[in-house]
Amino acid sequence: MQIGSALSYLTSTVKTPYFLFINDGQYLSAIEELNVHGLDFVSISSFCGSDDKIPDIDGLLSYIEAADVNANGKKFVVIGLGEFLALRGTDEAVRTLSGLKDRNVGGAKVILLLRGLASLIASLETDLRFDDRRHSVVDEAGCDLTFTLAASSAGLSALPGFKAMLSALENGRKGNIVVNTKVNLDKALFPVRQISSAYDGIKFLARSFALPRSCGTDDYWAKLLAELNQSDGSLDTVFEKHGIGGNLEDFYTRIAGKDYHNWLFFICLKSKSDALQNSYLRFVLDTTSRFEDFIGNLLNTIIEVSHTDGRFAAFYKERKKLVEKFPESDIADFVVNNRREAAESIYKLTDGTRVECEEIVAWLSKNGLIPHLENIYPALALYLKKYVFKCPELADLLTDYFEEYKRQKLSNQLEPEFLKKVDEFALSRQFNRLPSRDEVMDSVDRSGTYLYWLDALGVEYLSLIENLAQKRELSMRVRIARAELPTITIINRGFFNTWQGSKNGENGDKRLDDIKHKDKGGYDFTKNELPIHLANELDIITEVIDKAATELALKHCKRFLLVSDHGTSRLAVLRRKEEKYNTNTTGEHSGRCCKLFQPYDLPFAAEENGYLVLADYGRFKGSRAANAEVHGGASLEEVVVPIIELSLKDGSVTVQLVEDTVTVDFRTGTEIKLFFNSPVQDVSVVLNGKSYPAIPTDSNHYTAQLPDTKRAGDYPADVYAGDNLIGKIIIKTQGKSGKVNDAFNDLF
Repeated sequence: MQIGSALSYLTSTVKTPYFLFINDGQYLSAIEELNVHGLDFVSISSFCGSDDKIPDIDGLLSYIEAADVNANGKKFVVIGLGEFLALRGTDEAVRTLSGLKDRNVGGAKVILLLRGLASLIASLETDLRFDDRRHSVVDEAGCDLTFTLAASSAGLSALPGFKAMLSALENGRKGNIVVNTKVNLDKALFPVRQISSAYDGIKFLARSFALPRSCGTDDYWAKLLAELNQSDGSLDTVFEKHGIGGNLEDFYTRIAGKDYHNWLFFICLKSKSDALQNSYLRFVLDTTSRFEDFIGNLLNTIIEVSHTDGRFAAFYKERKKLVEKFPESDIADFVVNNRREAAESIYKLTDGTRVECEEIVAWLSKNGLIPHLENIYPALALYLKKYVFKCPELADLLTDYFEEYKRQKLSNQLEPEFLKKVDEFALSRQFNRLPSRDEVMDSVDRSGTYLYWLDALGVEYLSLIENLAQKRELSMRVRIARAELPTITIINRGFFNTWQGSKNGENGDKRLDDIKHKDKGGYDFTKNELPIHLANELDIITEVIDKAATELALKHCKRFLLVSDHGTSRLAVLRRKEEKYNTNTTGEHSGRCCKLFQPYDLPFAAEENGYLVLADYGRFKGSRAANAEVHGGASLEEVVVPIIELSLKDGSVTVQLVEDTVTVDFRTGTEIKLFFNSPVQDVSVVLNGKSYPAIPTDSNHYTAQLPDTKRAGDYPADVYAGDNLIGKIIIKTQGKSGKVNDAFNDLF
């Protein structure tokens, strides 16, 4: 300890106080050593008139002057004076120290233990009389004291008043001192910071905290500060206490609300943004400073990013995952905001909610298809995908017809050439070449079969059903039949009434039928002419296929038989064609049929079961307009119905081409041979949207004639057993010369 000079002062003839400039590290050691030498201690804090008043310096000076008379042993140390003067500023400190420097203390010995005044030592030493007999400096008298003035409203743990602060300093406190005082410290030689709010208090306790004050309200900042005071200033400890941890991107239940807990999760996300994997969430957090804006920004910020932006694909995928549990009401608000820029809006929508799906359908109906539909609304893309009918009767006709029908249903526009085709079929009634549904049902294996009647399921949905079945590893067999005329339920539910095995209730599943033409379905063509009901239809069908997969997986049945009573027509509703025919009866089922009357002159009408049934897109007067779609008539979409048998797929069945390369003939086409590792039935090859039957040559081999393949090249094709996609093949063809050449192809 370098206080030898101070101890020498005790036996010297010097009549003035001794200035011992001390540093933080030696302060307590100096007090201990001085105490050993029998000195008393006088605290500057004892001269404070009240808890938050500065000490009475005149009183201290008077005490020192009377030390020769009053002091026990006449030797004492004044502590706290250096820190007090440093807090008062240079002018007051220099004035007080200058007065003390030359003050006569008589026979007493007064040591001033001074901390925090290193910057003033040089000016005092300009007095040559102020030599080492009257002062000394220990290790340059360095001091790192800082002060934080915390208002009571800030909620920080602080010393209560100026006197308590001086007392703490006298006891050797170092570092930062937090105090609640009204004493002005603007001139202090120490660093002083003001904390007037809970937010400032948090930034003081959690030094790395960098979020702006706008992120929360004063009340929430106050609650967080209170918790930080109990958690050693650790934000992570507070987060853990509230169960905020783990996967921060699984968060709807934690962010949906306006409570403190929800806000705290937002603060956690903001503070840990750099560690988040979800780039869209980071992007939103970077642009969000208010908790109140967070959910809205999470939903809507994607609107500001063009679909051509390099970040968009990742943002779209990541946002979809984030908002998948948001309620429809929140998504509906996004949908409205997203309409601002119509050309961009379609790319921001997802298939996560009904309101978005309906918006996608409406947009496509007005603007046409886009290439990225399968990424935005996979179920709709599968619905629109061309379904190749494989039935012995009318396969090509039905394939082309329903591809065109679905296109017009979505576009909400009738095509003149298609209307001509409808009128032609209304006269020829090609559907009569199909077996009746009852004929097909008579051939169904009923053992272990569960019958599911989905009212109003037409063949337009077969592409969707086929792909859903494939994804769920289901085997699928489709048989195409015709309903009875008129295509109304009461005429066409006999298959369900007479079924002796297990089935779905007493009246089947009416949801599709309700959507199409019942008020409770929620759609009204007179109020919204766009085909937004299609979104609901796709949901229902997806649910039914999921149910089938579940029932089969649970072994509740061996076969899940999905059957319909009739189909429906959207295009007949769009046609708005009313038959101007005076009759004594009125139209039924939106005018698609009426009770038989005589005489009549309606070439497009069929007479069956006591009804006149319109096979074109007309309607009889007297029946109310349809809600969204109609049935009861004899258009192909109303009459043609599927009988779909689903079962668990044997995934071990594979197919291969017997020959790597086959020869084409420009007159007869080509022939391919297929090998299956297990016996299969009803094999067909679908090439360029057309189905070609394959003929068995033994239990494992099939031969297919491809008369339309007359050019050399590579042809991708799908191989089916029934409606089960067994595999995809590449048919490599060459001319008779044994190679592909332009001269051969130029023949065509």
